[in-house]
Order: sequence, then structure tokens, then C-alpha cells
Amino acid sequence: MSMNVVHTIAPGASINSGYFDVDNINFIQTRVSQELSREFEQQIIIDRASITRIMQRVLAERREVVPKMNRRVIMYICNEFRNHQNEVNKHLNWESSYVSSQRNVDHAGRMTRFDHRGIKTNDKKKYDGKSRIGGSQRFYFT
Repeated sequence: MSMNVVHTIAPGASINSGYFDVDNINFIQTRVSQELSREFEQQIIIDRASITRIMQRVLAERREVVPKMNRRVIMYICNEFRNHQNEVNKHLNWESSYVSSQRNVDHAGRMTRFDHRGIKTNDKKKYDGKSRIGGSQRFYFT
């Protein structure tokens, strides 16, 4: 597997031996899981194909010794996972507060999003001496 990856990226190039080996990919996978376990409760395991793609990107940016490239791969994967998780959390927070944000009356905050004074009741609207029920409400969208 490693030779196919090497020749697909840069045919005939001299890539440090051991960079695309299965042992190195397993090492990166383990280190990423250890690094992310400090922040997240779940055990996060990144698949090998994603690790290989990041390794290709790091190799295309700059060729260094294998330990330095491994550190950059681990850093990129952890940062991308954190950014993705922050986006997911942001959207979940938006979703959880959407229903309460669309209510016209907020009892906890003691506020309303419509004008109580503009509501016409049957005693405010009389035509020809007859009381008629009806009216309208004004809503303020913020």
C-alpha cells in the first residue's frame, strides 16, 4: 500500500522511508486519539484514509524529517477536528434555542414581542352601537 501512495503523490520522488508505512499511520492515529482525549470524553479515532490525505498535504507543503512531518499531521488533524466540533456545537446550540426564540411571550424573561395596547377587544371596537369582537396585533421581530 505504501508504494502506491508514494508513486501517486510524487512519482520518482525521494520520500523519507517509513513515512507512509502502516506503523507510522497507526502511530499518528494513536497520538491523535491521545491528544483529543484531553478535551473530549469520547474516544476519537480518525480513519486511515483521512490520515493519509493529511499526510499527503503535509508532504506537498514541505519535506522534512518524518518526526517533524508527523507532528504537523497530528496538529492539522486535531485542529480540523476541533474546528468541526465547534461548528457542530454552534449549530446544535442554535437549534436548541430556536423554538424559544420564536415564541411571542417569554414568561421567564417577562417580555413580549407584540404590542398589548394595539389589541382591540370587544369593548374598544363599537360600530353603530354594537360591540364587535375583532382586532389585530402588531409584532416586533428582532
